[in-house]
Amino acid sequence: MKWIVSNHKMNLTKEQIETYVNQISSLKSMNKLVFCPSNIYFSYFQNQENFQLGSQNVADRNMGALTGEVAVEQLKSLNVKYVIIGHSERRNILNETEEMIHQKLKLTLENGMIPILCIGEKEEEISEREIILKEEIDSAFSEQSNLDQVIIAYEPIWAIGTGRIPTPEEITSITKWIKDYVKEKYQVICPVLYGGSVSENNIEELNTVLNIDGYLIGGTSLDVEKLKVIIEKTEEEV
Repeated sequence: MKWIVSNHKMNLTKEQIETYVNQISSLKSMNKLVFCPSNIYFSYFQNQENFQLGSQNVADRNMGALTGEVAVEQLKSLNVKYVIIGHSERRNILNETEEMIHQKLKLTLENGMIPILCIGEKEEEISEREIILKEEIDSAFSEQSNLDQVIIAYEPIWAIGTGRIPTPEEITSITKWIKDYVKEKYQVICPVLYGGSVSENNIEELNTVLNIDGYLIGGTSLDVEKLKVIIEKTEEEV
């Protein structure tokens, strides 16, 4: 069983999301399907038996005066099960700090939800990849409990939206290092997803990486037919 997580980012209009949900409503898979739409569309994904609902973000504090943000209590009340935390676009474009990411992880875990912690290096940081990943893991994991509920998504920043991906050998090495590191330091076994230009064209190659526990998919997940190919190809490996 693998996770296939669709991150819609800031995409799709009301009419488009209605069509999208209609197309995916009959999807069935041996894998775990998670959809993370814009939060204004959560209601379209309610009461679905074939997949679970995730959020692309959560506030770093409890409910209160913070215009435009969404609190973990609000997500929980809408049966949101998964929360993406620390995506590179939020780190690099919206300037989220490691302290904010740590707090988001803490609140998500305390409320019984499953965080998907994104980590990854920029292209100029490839030579220091393990240092970068270690710092991102440690800052998020430090002094946390229930870390066995965390899913880690390794997303090399240079691969997101570029059509380029690391080689299967590189992904095997990196995901093994991540799993070994969190097991040794935090005594937990965390599933590790791969994200960054996952598509219907490279899914067979990615499926050869035995260390991968699933995929965090961006732009390709907006096309249901392409997403179906990914689901079907990944099912062949189950």
